Amino acid sequence: MMRTEARHAMTTSRYVLLLALLILALPGDAAADVGVQVGAYMRPGNAQQAVEKLRTTGFTNVTTAVKTVNGRSLHTAIVGPFEDRKKAEAARLRLRTHGWSGFITSFPNLPAEPDGAMPSSRGPIGALETAPLPTQHKPDDETRTAAPVQTLSPHAAVDDDGDTASHPAPAPHSTGKLTGYVSAELRLFANDPSSAGQHGDNLAWSMRPEYYRAWNDGGDSVIFTPFIRWDQHDGERSHADVNELLWQHVAHDWEARAGIGKVFWGVTESQHLVDIINQTDLVENIDTEDKLGQPMINMALIRDLGNLNLFVLPGFRERTFPGPEGRLRTIPYVDMTQARYESGAEDKHVDVAVRWTKILGDWDIGLAHFSGTGRDPLLLPGMDGNGNPVLIPFYEQIDQTSLDLQAALDAWLWKLEVISRHGQNGRYTAFTGGLEYTFVGILETAADLGIIAEYLYDDRKDSAPTPFEDDVMIGTRLTFNDAQSSEFLVGAVIDADGDGVLYNLEASRRIGNRWKLGAEARIFSNIPLNSVLSGQRNDDYLQIELARYF
Repeated sequence: MMRTEARHAMTTSRYVLLLALLILALPGDAAADVGVQVGAYMRPGNAQQAVEKLRTTGFTNVTTAVKTVNGRSLHTAIVGPFEDRKKAEAARLRLRTHGWSGFITSFPNLPAEPDGAMPSSRGPIGALETAPLPTQHKPDDETRTAAPVQTLSPHAAVDDDGDTASHPAPAPHSTGKLTGYVSAELRLFANDPSSAGQHGDNLAWSMRPEYYRAWNDGGDSVIFTPFIRWDQHDGERSHADVNELLWQHVAHDWEARAGIGKVFWGVTESQHLVDIINQTDLVENIDTEDKLGQPMINMALIRDLGNLNLFVLPGFRERTFPGPEGRLRTIPYVDMTQARYESGAEDKHVDVAVRWTKILGDWDIGLAHFSGTGRDPLLLPGMDGNGNPVLIPFYEQIDQTSLDLQAALDAWLWKLEVISRHGQNGRYTAFTGGLEYTFVGILETAADLGIIAEYLYDDRKDSAPTPFEDDVMIGTRLTFNDAQSSEFLVGAVIDADGDGVLYNLEASRRIGNRWKLGAEARIFSNIPLNSVLSGQRNDDYLQIELARYF
């Protein structure tokens, strides 16, 4: 009976998704500029202090604006403007790496700045999108415009996804800038491990410094971002990586990058099907958000018809997996020393990718194709040197074509990611789509509440090596907009066939100017033994992390 009701619910969800796609097909007016709000304060002096702290960190395109919530004036600190939400999202991610929480909002029409105020300056521009004009401050009876032009900032910098970024932008003759963080992490597990040899509660620490330097009047820049992790019990989780070691050259209507870098594609909340350039660093977190650096050569062509990015990826990175003593792993564990490849070149195979992006009114459109070694391996049964059962990763050659769409319609944000992939036992199609709606100023406060709903589908159904082949994700995001940048996110991924629920909670709050406290919890409920997540069914945990930024 419960399965029948679940199937009826999923049928309704499919109709809702179809309606969302129809709405996406409707023409709309040009989208207004957006920004990333990082704080709302009762006193204007506090907002100005936040602006100055952001600018000293390297976020030059930041200003203050007055926001009226239920008749009360709040003074906000906003990074922007950006001409589309993808650029704003890139800046929001960069803000997070420096300890600042924020959310995307409409960028206000600003009056002329008073004498003596710190002027808003144009932020650094990335490789993948057309740059906006500098912020134009007009009198109250005029409208501020920020039309796209084919001009790049002299202090351009590239974020992980190549869009508008917020890397530190020192003066052209500066010796560079060093930022980053050091963090300590405690994981508390609610249950005993599922397999002998695994441990209980766990301590870890990590460090991620970032050095950025620009020269040649900002036309050339380099960024170096190493990462190191030490884990108390899991030897595989103790590792080091070069997330970025990337040179970039910025010209009038093209850009070039070479080295080790990170590129992010995707718009949905629950999973990023289209994100395929970088390999997943699964020992960091099972949410697949953490990535390893990828050797690459990238050419970006910036044109009126859209921006075209070409990638040559010389060298493959194998996915990391928890070791036999670690938690949150498969049972049996994955033996990475026995990795196999379909290609005779193995990890020396040269992959290629191309991506076209365009803004059409309210739409952000991305169309891409990738050909090379698949990032997510098949896990084949095998034996280790001692005769113990293990899983052996097998990396196949694939061709993947993808489409991602995002539309901002007032308080609504509609999202869709679709892939068609050939090479893993034939061809299959998968998609994730849904919406996010934001209630501004709830309960007569400065807080904003976002409601998120998405549907995840893979036409391989039960044979898919993923737990998300027919699932619904629901969640809510609460942003307090206080001086401490407090934020709370809770969600659940529900299997349509009744095969378990994955609950997720994330919260963070700044402490003073340089500290940030974060919490994360995951609960694996009613996971069957034949599920891909069966190895984690006893791994409910609470993680507390304290980070110090410099």
